[in-house]
Amino acid sequence: MSFLLDTNILSAHLRRPSGLAHRFFQHSGRLYTSSVVLAELFVWAYNRPDPTKVLDAIDELLFEEVTLLEYDRDCADRALEEPIAVAKKLCEE
Repeated sequence: MSFLLDTNILSAHLRRPSGLAHRFFQHSGRLYTSSVVLAELFVWAYNRPDPTKVLDAIDELLFEEVTLLEYDRDCADRALEEPIAVAKKLCEE
């Protein structure tokens, strides 16, 4: 099983790596995040007095532990296909 990690999980890991390290090791090679989450992590980093340490940690995390998935327009369109179909069906009833 693979895991798509959100901003909360990754920022918790970046703040305290020892807290989730065993889980990251356990699921090595099966951890993913989206470019949207990466953007949120950058906002978090740049809102700190000195973003350098956090930016370095983000780079290390993405290079060594988590695979970045690009989230583009096609992904967004596909993500909405099922909810839109369900909504249309409900409106027809």
